[in-house]
Amino acid sequence: MSSSRALAGLALIAMIAATLAACSGSSSDDTRPGSVTSAESSGGSDGWDGNIAIGVGNRKGIDLVTLPTPDQVDVECHGEGDNLTIDVAAPNGWHATLTHGSQTVTIENESLNYPAHDFAESPGAIEAVSRTRPKGSTKQFPLGITWDKPSVGEVEIQVDDDTPPHWIVNSPYDDLDIYMHLNCSG
Repeated sequence: MSSSRALAGLALIAMIAATLAACSGSSSDDTRPGSVTSAESSGGSDGWDGNIAIGVGNRKGIDLVTLPTPDQVDVECHGEGDNLTIDVAAPNGWHATLTHGSQTVTIENESLNYPAHDFAESPGAIEAVSRTRPKGSTKQFPLGITWDKPSVGEVEIQVDDDTPPHWIVNSPYDDLDIYMHLNCSG
């Protein structure tokens, strides 16, 4: 092989490496930390009120519902506005992903062998709670997932949904609960 071909090959490799580095650098530039607080309401009778909650079953436990403090939850925000995606990592292996505008949250727990599954609050439950909310109630968030309230980049999650049959839950109550308020507004 001639030295000019070798130099051309090295130049091509250098250009590809620079392009890959630039692309990977730009994708990490739009990632920033977010914050988490408890949801306005956290399941009422489940006993999670005032807490951040994620997990399965009707009691606290390593393989059930985790009630982490804000400093135990990692929130990563990717993108802005309609392109916002939020990743949440909580203790005991819980991971959740939300995409702006969606009424579903994807949750998985590899340590419990729970593959990723989409969860959403049922429209019937949302309607029933809305009908029973007293007139003049100061609650600003309905059940489900509420985006951009009180400001753009915030999301309130109040979801209690059935777990899929392939998730083996160590509780007679096999619903998934996730209650938290995330803030990516900066």
